[in-house]
Amino acid sequence: MINGDCHTKSECSVTSCGCSTTMKTGGRCSGGLLIAVICLLIYSNTWNAAWHMDDFPNIVNNPLLHIREISVASLLKATNLFQDQNALYSGISYRPFSYLTFALNWYVGGAQVWGYHLINIGIHILCGIGLYFFLLTLFQTPALSGRFQGMENDIALLSAVLWAIHPIQTQAVTYIVQRMCLLATLFYIAGMWCYVKARMNVKRRGQIILYSGCALCLLFGMGAKENAVLLPLSLGLIEIIFFQSFSLRRHWKKCLLAAGIAAVLTLAMSLIFADIIRLDPMTFIQKLAAVRPFTVTQRLLTEPRIVVGYLVQIFFPLLRSFSIEHPVVVSTSLLHPVTTLLSLLAIAGLILMALYRLRTAPILSFAILFYFVNQLMESSIIPLELVFEHRNYLPSLFIFFPVAAGIVWGIGYYRRNHRPVMMVTSIALTTLFMIVFGATTYLRNAVWTSEKTLWEDTLLKNPESARGYAGLAYYYGTTGQYDAALWINKVSLSKQWARHTFPSITLYNMAKIYTYKHDYEKALSLYDQSLSIDPSYLLAMYSKAELLATLGRWQEAEKLAHVLVSKKVIPWDDLNLMGYILLKQHQPEKALGYLRRADLISPQNPKIYTNIGVSMTLLKQYRRADWFLIQASQMVPGDIVPLLALVVNHIQSQNKAYLRIDLDHLFKRFPLDAIREALLNLSEDKLPVFAPADVLSSVITENLESRYNTWFRFWNNHSATK
Repeated sequence: MINGDCHTKSECSVTSCGCSTTMKTGGRCSGGLLIAVICLLIYSNTWNAAWHMDDFPNIVNNPLLHIREISVASLLKATNLFQDQNALYSGISYRPFSYLTFALNWYVGGAQVWGYHLINIGIHILCGIGLYFFLLTLFQTPALSGRFQGMENDIALLSAVLWAIHPIQTQAVTYIVQRMCLLATLFYIAGMWCYVKARMNVKRRGQIILYSGCALCLLFGMGAKENAVLLPLSLGLIEIIFFQSFSLRRHWKKCLLAAGIAAVLTLAMSLIFADIIRLDPMTFIQKLAAVRPFTVTQRLLTEPRIVVGYLVQIFFPLLRSFSIEHPVVVSTSLLHPVTTLLSLLAIAGLILMALYRLRTAPILSFAILFYFVNQLMESSIIPLELVFEHRNYLPSLFIFFPVAAGIVWGIGYYRRNHRPVMMVTSIALTTLFMIVFGATTYLRNAVWTSEKTLWEDTLLKNPESARGYAGLAYYYGTTGQYDAALWINKVSLSKQWARHTFPSITLYNMAKIYTYKHDYEKALSLYDQSLSIDPSYLLAMYSKAELLATLGRWQEAEKLAHVLVSKKVIPWDDLNLMGYILLKQHQPEKALGYLRRADLISPQNPKIYTNIGVSMTLLKQYRRADWFLIQASQMVPGDIVPLLALVVNHIQSQNKAYLRIDLDHLFKRFPLDAIREALLNLSEDKLPVFAPADVLSSVITENLESRYNTWFRFWNNHSATK
């Protein structure tokens, strides 16, 4: 940032390391180990916590992350690093570093949740340990050096533990996709540590290395989640509070200069980031605001109440106050409701107090200002949803710093003044609060176990939450309880939504259920209702086209598929669907064009390979069809379709030797009932396999009879020998 004049005594303290007795490596390692053990204990019931909400589009249903090999190409594709413009149109955020870690998780364990939780908890532990070490470093700065002689380690450790075990962090740690938040915070802490170490380093080379590390942490943090762009503002706070003395006019000038540089850097990085992802900030805000049940002004008026509510949750962490959805009345003016004005006054009062006490209470001032500065992105003008608890993960880093300093100082005071009762009472109360924090966190984590437990808890705390009903309906739908799911979905339509377009999702989910129940006309009607609310809801459009294809209404299906493939960014499944529809209309050459484009987006995809193979069979390119169908069959041994398509390819090419091999594989892999069902679906035109069902049935039956006769002759010969 800038170089400031330090107090002579402080400089001496820093260079001579006067607090070395309390900052020994062994003590620090013990502190880090303690944080790790406590975090593992209170998060020990989360290993099998289910996928939820944004986990599905970002991870489970994101084919870019489903890599099958570790290569530069696959990893770059997973990060979306050089396809940045896609992020704006696909609904997937531009957070390459976070997606890289999800891709590696998928490579190792697929959709098994325990691996993702292991990494999330590990990152949370690193954040806790990083915070602990950063606070120890902060005690060496001019403003704090010598103030808490001998108490630095206890304050840093207590502050880090209280932050790490607090129940408000559960949403960031246990909600898998919020690894983005965890990673951004980890790099944020590392960036602050690099800056402070650089400011105290007397060697030019060391300063350059540390400042470079700080810049890299900023870039990696922004690659994990956008709110890391606020790091320069936080560095400005650190510079002003911990490195400037306020005693002389020139120090005030340096403070203003530091604040100006921090603001300019933050704005510059924000604009650079927007340019990288080709985002027009005003257009982005307008589009987001258009789907919200509140205006930008109403959000600005409401957020002070939300932020004060966060602070109440932090300092009074009652289990019933934590939820994935909170009931919120939108503020329409300063006095409607009156808590709007009161919240604004409370926040203004805290900020003014922090500014007033910069010199006399730097820890308190830093904790307050850091919290509000780091709420700027998600709790101000950008029309995101109003409330999410994970937004406190980064801002609350230092919220317990002054609390821990007060507790440790108080215990030391009672010890020095020989008041053992008060000292023991203080220690006991602190221990009790830590146990309550940890127990509340453990109990809150249990709510994330399944979709059912999460949404039942949500509805208990917010009965008007439409998302709560929709989430519970989704659970019942995925477990085959269709009637219950339909009823709950209908109830959700009359509740409060976070976006105007959310009812279209509910209608889509209901349409899917009616599809499973084979009530296709009702399903089509609901798809139409969904698209009438949100004409841009591509998933409803895709599913409707898919259903029309299932019903053999090819021209209607093709018309919808044309809309899907005319977008600026086209996912592989849209192209694959268009190829399938064209195949069914006996246009293999045209279909192959779409399927090859799909293969470029999602290489080594068995569904695409199957359709490409079928296209080549129709074009009489039998050898090339062989390769694609064999690959598809090997990728998904449990799918009968590629194998049936391979059988058809060898029937058409009259390759009897390969046909026998295919039939051997068919009878080894699948029971007769599965083969019979597949042939029935083929006769009803529900498979992308082009051969008369009776021809395929005849070939399979003949092979079965041949196998039976061979076995019968073997048995007779064996019996005669005996």
